[in-house]
Amino acid sequence: MMASSMLFKIVLISCLALATAHKKEAPPADESSDSTASTGSTGSNSFDVTKYSASSSGSASANSKAFLDAFKAACKVKGQSTILVPKGTYKLGQITFEGPCQGSHITFDIQGTLEAPADAKEIPGNAWIEFDSLHEMVVKGGGILDGKGQSSWPLETHNKPISMRFTKCVVGRVGDISIKDSKFFHMALHHTQGLIIENIKLSAPCNSKNTDGIHLSASSNITINNIDIGTGDDCISIGPGTNDVKISGVKCGPGHGISIGSLGKYKNEENVANIHVKSCTINGATNGVRIKSWPGAAPSQASNIIFEDITMTNVSYPIIIDQKYCPNGECTTHAPSQVKISDITFKGIKGTSNTPIAVKLDCSEHSPCQNVKLQDISLKPLTSAVDEITSLCTNVHGDVSGTQSPDPCLGANAGKSSKSTSSGAPPPGASDN
Repeated sequence: MMASSMLFKIVLISCLALATAHKKEAPPADESSDSTASTGSTGSNSFDVTKYSASSSGSASANSKAFLDAFKAACKVKGQSTILVPKGTYKLGQITFEGPCQGSHITFDIQGTLEAPADAKEIPGNAWIEFDSLHEMVVKGGGILDGKGQSSWPLETHNKPISMRFTKCVVGRVGDISIKDSKFFHMALHHTQGLIIENIKLSAPCNSKNTDGIHLSASSNITINNIDIGTGDDCISIGPGTNDVKISGVKCGPGHGISIGSLGKYKNEENVANIHVKSCTINGATNGVRIKSWPGAAPSQASNIIFEDITMTNVSYPIIIDQKYCPNGECTTHAPSQVKISDITFKGIKGTSNTPIAVKLDCSEHSPCQNVKLQDISLKPLTSAVDEITSLCTNVHGDVSGTQSPDPCLGANAGKSSKSTSSGAPPPGASDN
């Protein structure tokens, strides 16, 4: 009887062990044969592009297909998902990550370097890498986007691709990446809302034509913070239809400064309003903080714009409103601009100007600028370049308060076209290039 009991216990233990082993080997209850966690994923919601055949030795077209296949798989996930680009260098052709997706919050974890084709003709459309109609998207990872724009910069054609473009995206974050040597704008936002851009670097040589760092158009509720930008054009340009933008902590230079515009080049442009640029530095740029519109511009408005706490070093035209903007003689008319500029504040602007005109407010005779305020302006001549700086006002109404250097041409001095502050030497000719 005792032997039988012992044998029963041994058999029972063996059966329990076998059942446990089978349980460990069985798939999870919610896993199906066509799960989004395909053979190309690194986890149920993570998709590594190298598992879809992307490689450092792959062609631009092959890698583009692999990236797009990984995105399509991630786009089917109902929850959050991640597209991983591991460290390495990947040639990449034109690609569009187009939503909407089943879930939200797709993270593009770009750890490697992406290289564009050197020939702009190999990139059809307006952008090299485009994010379209995505919600709660994140782009991060410490990687580099190399636009390979050197051969494109001398070309006069405007058909050059933006390196990274966001179109009709809603809510998201772009951070901790670098974009360099773009053929055209480094980054652009169009019809996009609620995007936060922070901790990125955008760079190209000062002779790289039309390589704006960040360009905004028809977008709203945008935050730009802690950005290092040095290119051959505007560090940041804010185009028609853009509203509610906060910019801070930008290091700009070389380049053409931080600009509203250009405005009025096309008919039926939407208004620009509620722009706040604060706590930025501009070094070695050909403009400081600027608002620009074309001659003959059709009616639109730019209002409630604040430039505050900006430090300039070796800057041409540190403060400028230019309603006769006409680069490279491209104007088709010299009629007055009809863009109405109002409620503009320049506050706490300090540093050095390398041009005789440090404050230039050149507004339209058809639509004079209204309620322009200069508060605590402390600009000095860069003595290695100029001996004296002046302010120049045309068709502008406003007022001044606090420290004013150079002497202002607003407020009590509104009847005078210009005032100057001198370092002691005779003033040179005040040319405006």
